[in-house]
Amino acid sequence: MLQKLAMIRIHLIAVFGLTVLVFSSAIRADSDLPEASEAVSPAKIELADQTVIYGQITDIHDGELYVTTAFMGEVVVSLSSITYLESEEAIELLTTEQEKLALTSLMVVDGEVVLDDADNLTLDQLDVANPEEWEQGHGYRITGRATSAIEYNRGNTETDKLNLDAESIFESRRDRITLRADYEESSALVTETDVDGAPVQDAEGKDVTTSQSTADNWRVEGKYDYFLTDPRNYLGVNLGFRSNEFADIDQRSYASAYYGRKILTRDTLTFDAEMGVSYVDTDFTDSVDDSYTGININFTGEAQLFDSKVTLYLRQANIVNLSSAEKSIYRTKVGLRFPLFLGLEAAAEASADYDGGAAEGKDKLDQALKFRVGYTW
Repeated sequence: MLQKLAMIRIHLIAVFGLTVLVFSSAIRADSDLPEASEAVSPAKIELADQTVIYGQITDIHDGELYVTTAFMGEVVVSLSSITYLESEEAIELLTTEQEKLALTSLMVVDGEVVLDDADNLTLDQLDVANPEEWEQGHGYRITGRATSAIEYNRGNTETDKLNLDAESIFESRRDRITLRADYEESSALVTETDVDGAPVQDAEGKDVTTSQSTADNWRVEGKYDYFLTDPRNYLGVNLGFRSNEFADIDQRSYASAYYGRKILTRDTLTFDAEMGVSYVDTDFTDSVDDSYTGININFTGEAQLFDSKVTLYLRQANIVNLSSAEKSIYRTKVGLRFPLFLGLEAAAEASADYDGGAAEGKDKLDQALKFRVGYTW
């Protein structure tokens, strides 16, 4: 019964995170009206169903046009539905053939981009607007963060806690490499007692205390994703290692192969889903070692809220044990990040890790609420 309640709590957290991600785009739409739209005449976009949209073109990618309007916020339009477009704002376009065009204005008539000194382009030949170097196939875009949560408590309770977390992502038009690592250690001062349970005292009559470790665990993970012809789809492999002294896990290793899909790809709202096959091998310190094959289902998402002043993020990793579903692993992390200054950021984060294959006598559910400070790049 307790295991079922724990799993329900984990899925409630995941559902909450997914729900907020979906509705966050609507929140930002009401709060993000660019100043540039006041200085430049809005673009006029006519669709095949005779709908007319006025706004500022902010991006083009994955066959979609992103427009910020004064009344509807950000609107996403399929390029194939556009029959006429007129914009006076300068724009750079990258074609699917990796040709870059610098235009002082943009005109689309009957589904074709009108060019003065070259043949017209069909809209399905457009790849990206205002591309960065990595989007043109030159190198990788490198992003990441390193954060820490530290607690030093002296009083009625004397504890020390340290948690370090780091992530770095290298993304090109061809592939994506993700590296993650975290480490946690905590200790508490405990009063020594004699065989009768009475406190042991020193020569001055003070209780004798010793520092005892209460947590000691680490995790490292590496992912490689290869984008297919449609870059929203990808194939990937994942390799990870974990150790947790107080969960009796000397070392757990897992390897996965999966298919992934970028479901949402906006600058302010991203969501990836992955599904594949995993192999998990656990070496316990005292208990009998275990290994199994499972199905891995992963979700990763981020939403920029309130003009990118707050970032909501979700990461959920599930490995369903095919031989015994009750021994499956569910990991959920939901948090809010706040930029500070000079690349520094703060975060409030809730996590729930359910390990159905934990050693006999060990808790299957670990929950934590952390407040973090770190650096992002």
